[in-house]
Amino acid sequence: MSNTCTTTTALRINNEKNVLKYIYDHKHATSLTLQNELSLSRPTVAQILRELSQNSFIYTKGLADSTGGRKANLYEFNAAVKVSIGVEILIDQFELMAIDLYGDMLKYEKHSVPFSNTSEYYNEICRVINMFISSLEYPPDQILGVGIALQALISADGEEIIYGKILDCAGLTIEEFSSRIPYRCSFCHDAEAMANVELWFDPFLQNAIYLNIRSDVSGSIIINRSFFQDGAYKSGIFEHMIMVPDGQPCYCGKKGCVNAYCSITSLLRPQEDIQTFFFKLRKGTASYEKRWNKYLNYLAVAIDNFHMIINSNVILAGTLAKYLADDDIELLHLIIQNKSAFPTAEKYISISNYSNLPACMGAALPLVQDYLDSIM
Repeated sequence: MSNTCTTTTALRINNEKNVLKYIYDHKHATSLTLQNELSLSRPTVAQILRELSQNSFIYTKGLADSTGGRKANLYEFNAAVKVSIGVEILIDQFELMAIDLYGDMLKYEKHSVPFSNTSEYYNEICRVINMFISSLEYPPDQILGVGIALQALISADGEEIIYGKILDCAGLTIEEFSSRIPYRCSFCHDAEAMANVELWFDPFLQNAIYLNIRSDVSGSIIINRSFFQDGAYKSGIFEHMIMVPDGQPCYCGKKGCVNAYCSITSLLRPQEDIQTFFFKLRKGTASYEKRWNKYLNYLAVAIDNFHMIINSNVILAGTLAKYLADDDIELLHLIIQNKSAFPTAEKYISISNYSNLPACMGAALPLVQDYLDSIM
């Protein structure tokens, strides 16, 4: 008798998850569609729809188009049943975003507050985060938590900064935030936050070397839609591989790192902005073309080295991606073909389609994914 009850309960839960997932994936559905697509009886579907409606997972949104008989109710997934908050902390500002269960933005803010590893800073940023959440006017039980992206290496449990020279925040723990914010909080690496956005919007992305090129370089390795990690420092810290022995200094303390030659900082002159650089480059200014070709040669060497280690597609993301053109990628492939010990005609470098979206969105997405996994 006990085994029968257990089997029946498991079947009921599985049916509920399948119905909810179908409505989530297709945005909406009718009872008849669910019966036909999931091979469920009419009473079973009716009971599940009642329960899902009572729990606010779905709601009725009008009637479906008539197929000759009485119009059926159209059930839609309630994406706002839970909300996730993402934050990115930078040296001179921080950004916040609230997203629903489809990853759609509900609200976004940017605050020009310089980072400081002090109680005063944490008091201020947490005050702003709490005010931001309150302004959404959602009850506390609908807030999934707060994901916080930083230019730093994060412990496997997302609770401590184990290396943070850019912000000078090594040793910072999530307690500085969770003690001031009444929701679940966790850290994430900025490159992984941006790669989360890529994975969320591209369901066909399986494996990639992801290069996040902003003022500094960061990266991640995606294998089977997950970030590869094996050890405290994770993987994908290829920005600190030595490319030019005793070369340009890097903030990490070494000389000749990939970051020292492939970051936007390395491309631009002091006080020069990236818009001006690319404006003059695209106009055909010779001195800018020379600098660009020199930069691409270093980037090509770096990409070729990464590709030697992991034979995977390479995605160029971050601020640089917003200015790249198809011709730049063609030139990169050509340079690599000429430099590589194992040249290939394969076109494995691409430009991210989502670099216009902020990293704070990617910081919020894991909380959404975890919740969806739990209910579906």
